[in-house]
Amino acid sequence: MRHFALSIALLSASFAHAESPPAASPLLDVFPESKAPTFYEKPSEFVVSQRFRPGATRSQWAEGVDERVVFHTYLTHKSTNERSWELRLGKGGQIYSVVSSFGEAMPPQSALAPFVDEVWQMVAINTDLLDRMPELGKSKIREESNSYIHQSGMYVDKKDQPLSPKKPFYAPLLATREDAASRSYAMMNWGQVPTASIHRSDVLFTTQVRDLGVGVIEMSYLCFNFGNFPVNGLNTPWGGVRTSVFPELVLSQPDGSYRFHTPFSIDMPGTHGDIAKTGGWAAATQNAGNPAAYSLGLVFGRDLHWPEQQQLQRAKTPGFQNSPSVYGAGDSRHGVRDYTVMDVSSRVMIQPGECFFRRVFLVLGTLTEVAEAGRKLESFADYQMMDFAEADTPLLPLYARPLDKGQIVPTLETPAPDAKPIANLYARPAKHSKPLFLLQEAATGRYRLTTDPTLLNRKEHFANPYPAGDPKHVAFQNRVQYVNYEGRAKSMTLLGYIMPREKTDSTKHRYATLSSIPALADLFQAGESLSADALLIRTSDKLESATH
Repeated sequence: MRHFALSIALLSASFAHAESPPAASPLLDVFPESKAPTFYEKPSEFVVSQRFRPGATRSQWAEGVDERVVFHTYLTHKSTNERSWELRLGKGGQIYSVVSSFGEAMPPQSALAPFVDEVWQMVAINTDLLDRMPELGKSKIREESNSYIHQSGMYVDKKDQPLSPKKPFYAPLLATREDAASRSYAMMNWGQVPTASIHRSDVLFTTQVRDLGVGVIEMSYLCFNFGNFPVNGLNTPWGGVRTSVFPELVLSQPDGSYRFHTPFSIDMPGTHGDIAKTGGWAAATQNAGNPAAYSLGLVFGRDLHWPEQQQLQRAKTPGFQNSPSVYGAGDSRHGVRDYTVMDVSSRVMIQPGECFFRRVFLVLGTLTEVAEAGRKLESFADYQMMDFAEADTPLLPLYARPLDKGQIVPTLETPAPDAKPIANLYARPAKHSKPLFLLQEAATGRYRLTTDPTLLNRKEHFANPYPAGDPKHVAFQNRVQYVNYEGRAKSMTLLGYIMPREKTDSTKHRYATLSSIPALADLFQAGESLSADALLIRTSDKLESATH
């Protein structure tokens, strides 16, 4: 257990989710400064602990669900002068447990989707890639065409999906940071399509949770698309509560009041609406008619940038927002799930090489306290595209470290006091950049360098379900399903970011091709991504490397 310390970790994510020792890294310095007020008037303590405490919980999970498999860390607000709370974060960066005076707020889960769906998380989507099958039902899709990308991980043992994992697989964890000075904890994960799909999951999700005091929790989200197709929708967040704990919902109004708003099903008409037409917050509550009832609020703001984005649309100028941001909610008392959905849908277009940011707030307290906090915080809920320009992005020196058997591996840690860097990586996802991964093969222990995180993972040929001549035939021809939970990789480390040659300007910065640096070229494999000749890496003024 750690108190009032700063700890930053660059992780080697493996399929067993083993973590490497901490190493200094600014990879998580990606969020704009928050101007939200803090509420630290009464004494309190923010505690981070990664020691799992079996049995020391008020949470009751469904039969067959093992919390130990998902657990990553506890975040606890402790106080004898105000209400305490505890969040539990999973390996996929998801919030899967929220405990306070009301008990456990999160749903009991299911053995087929343990801590994957009924959690607070980001979900990215390209709706154009889905193979819709209306003949089988209103919302049915061909699961092999799934293009939803979960922050959390994959579904387990789906009967109609023979390539589903037999045990939970959570999105590989790439970096964490604990900052007690700001009372925050951040995580970065490689997102996963929840089923074995023909579509890649080339998205990095970063989440930061920050304790602002008196039950107010700031949640900052970043989605970086490093793939080859755009993301045209993003839940920031997708979440919800346990219906049996919070059976009713309220929705704020523009005049500062709130009203009862409890749709019987998330599929009912009227369950989704523009957040600009609300007071900027909503809440799940034990009793909508009782101001003293325990509640969980979600503060999402009033869609600050939609008016300007709408003007761009009218002028036929490309913007990043397709339509108004939407809040949706609905319970599931008609079904077997003890789950009420609450989500904010960012109707945005995130092109390859771009980042999108959103900041919202959770509030735990009475309905009166939640409403008061919602009115104070809604103007601080924000969103925007994050344009990390190369000139403004910090560089990470990259060193060559000799290993046994003559292999040389790139590292961010200085191997010796007099060691000189061989190149520099970007610490943030500069626009159009690619993440550079160091993979270790399980069988041989050998390392591979790549911008394709699926390089060593299993891929299965997909039989085209449509005959030649069918309009859908081409889209499904010569495709594979990505089975990311299986492969030859023992571990995965994100080193930093590198630029495609076609996106660089050699008049402004000094580069070398990755292929021109032997310590990198010898390890590099392109996989389904760019070749070493097509990637440029920053060099310092002192390096004697060819500039291209």
